[in-house]
Amino acid sequence: MRLAIIGTGAMARYYAKVFDILDPVMVGRHGGPFLLKQGDQITRMTPRFLSWHDAHVSLFDVIILAVKWPAMPLVKQFLRDARQELLVISLMNGMGQEEALIPPLAPEQLMVGVTTDAVTAYWDNQAQLPAARVSAVGQTILPLLPHPLLPLWQKQLQRLNLTSSWKFFSSQAVLRERWIKLIANSVINPLTALANVTNGDLPQLPLWSLSTALIHEATHVAQAIGLSIDDDLSSRLLQLCQATATNKSSMLQDIEQHKVTEIDAINGYIVRMGHDHAIDVSTHQALVHLIHTLSQQK
Repeated sequence: MRLAIIGTGAMARYYAKVFDILDPVMVGRHGGPFLLKQGDQITRMTPRFLSWHDAHVSLFDVIILAVKWPAMPLVKQFLRDARQELLVISLMNGMGQEEALIPPLAPEQLMVGVTTDAVTAYWDNQAQLPAARVSAVGQTILPLLPHPLLPLWQKQLQRLNLTSSWKFFSSQAVLRERWIKLIANSVINPLTALANVTNGDLPQLPLWSLSTALIHEATHVAQAIGLSIDDDLSSRLLQLCQATATNKSSMLQDIEQHKVTEIDAINGYIVRMGHDHAIDVSTHQALVHLIHTLSQQK
């Protein structure tokens, strides 16, 4: 199986280690060695690498998308000549992958999942190398699709002893989990970016009071598209902040590094869906505006 990992950031580095036995190729802007820290173990990795310019979709059977949303135009261009046999697994944050990638892909080629793995990029001063720190190993769930390569991919997961952490459910069940993660990201990411704090500090701030409205608006939108999310999301998000207390959200890191954020694929997606269903999403809309303004000021 010829595997490509699209991206060279924190999650892409983690997947390069997870699937190292398959000799994956990383595709992106910058290759070369990096460190992966997981617990007390530090591994130096130098996966095979191809730049966007040199890589071609025909070289691969399975592709894992592990890039951020600003790279979507490059992803779509890369996939424009995809063969019908190609299987694409998207584990990107945010929502809207189907709208962005079908076409060029057919619906049965795009497996959009969700993961609770948490990995943070950093620079290792001692080694003078880019690095990634695994702060949580969670679960990755994917939808069952009628794709001929799916059984082979499942066999590879068995070979790598990943069947307990990589699981398959119905498309509707996966969509529900994607919305739960979307709502969590729509609260924690922009609020930590605006307050310039780590996840653990956020619930102590007055800004955290906005989480109630953000959750209410987003769950209302989810209900409008047929998803019942009756979990106690307020408690779950508080626990998530505590479990990742020392983490900087990816949106805060993007602001600090003067990068384009994923706000349009997170809160912006909720805003678009809310407007489509005539639902008030004014709190999310305000955060989209504030993050755009903050990005322009940096």
